[in-house]
Amino acid sequence: MEQLEKIKEIEKEKYMKLFRRQNVCFERGEGCKLYDISGHEYTDFFGGIAVNCLGYNHPDLVKAVSEQAGKLMHISNMYYSVPQAELIDRLADGSTFERAFLCNSGAEANECAIKIVRKLASESGSGKSTIVTARESFHGRTLATVTATGQEKYSAPFAPLPGGFKYVPFNDLEALKSAVTPDVGAIMLECIQGESGITPASYDYLVGAYAFARQKGILLILDEVQTGSGRTGKFYCFEHYGITPDIVTLAKGLGGGVPIGCCLARGEAADAFRPGDHGTTFGGNPLACAAANVVVQKLLETDLLDRITEAGEYLSDKLNEKLARHKFVLDIRGKGLLKGIQLDERIPALSIVGKMMSLGIIIGTCGHNTLRIAPPYIISHAEIDDMTDKLETILSGINI
Repeated sequence: MEQLEKIKEIEKEKYMKLFRRQNVCFERGEGCKLYDISGHEYTDFFGGIAVNCLGYNHPDLVKAVSEQAGKLMHISNMYYSVPQAELIDRLADGSTFERAFLCNSGAEANECAIKIVRKLASESGSGKSTIVTARESFHGRTLATVTATGQEKYSAPFAPLPGGFKYVPFNDLEALKSAVTPDVGAIMLECIQGESGITPASYDYLVGAYAFARQKGILLILDEVQTGSGRTGKFYCFEHYGITPDIVTLAKGLGGGVPIGCCLARGEAADAFRPGDHGTTFGGNPLACAAANVVVQKLLETDLLDRITEAGEYLSDKLNEKLARHKFVLDIRGKGLLKGIQLDERIPALSIVGKMMSLGIIIGTCGHNTLRIAPPYIISHAEIDDMTDKLETILSGINI
């Protein structure tokens, strides 16, 4: 504990006051297990906020990153690199998306998507520079993406904010249609609103938004930073809806823990930029691409997506079997290995997180007092059983 207290004191004195950290310091991981500096073991059902999709110390991922670190970690985008070419060849295969831009995060991927809309409007003189987004959405922390985010608690402290965004209620197709005026060039949505409580778009809503965008000749952007890269049992969550957007953004799980983001586009959106319009120093570096190549290869060339689907169904069954009987469990929702358990406001979700941590299980929270579960894709039935048993034990001890 003495070492942890020293670490906490350094953070308290010298790190900007941004994070409410749990009272633990991790130093290593193996599979779906994390170990703190005192040697205590935890099973991870949070995955670094849906990032560590292959778990910890995955041999193929470690090998690829280690070998690449011994060759090249960074050379800039002034030059070609083999790992980057391999990755964009896998992602922009022509059958779905034609071109890719690689960056470092989800916010940067969404920033790229926003700039594509603005560039097309500027180049054509159409004036269609406004983007319609959903309330309760989350698109990032840069000034543009925090403004695109339909939650004032994230954007209001940073005024003045960029213009050119409209907000409509999520899962309300008529409100969305009404907001599309002649100045609108794109609709930007999440297939599942993550930060506001793991709320899926209804089938009719997302398919309707796609059809309406086609009808109006405007772009449909889908932010799959949290739901993409296999999280819901398909490589892209939009595949569950049978549609294909003009632009999709990825990050989080794409690098298996190494920071990388991607903006993929097709049609006019794929050819919007000219040299100098956009760029990145670190984005698409050989190290990050080597990691992402392992993740994408596992998803596209093995049975991993089927395993995610099966594990997600098992997780849903166990959550409903053990938790749904409690009246203060208001909803259990999500797809694949991304689940939200909404609790009555009288039971703070964060307190449940702390109790689960004391039992060696890591889960998270998100909006509307919701527990967020996003484990590595290699999670086992036994680990799911253990987690749901412990969560059920905690909830069974609550009387309201």
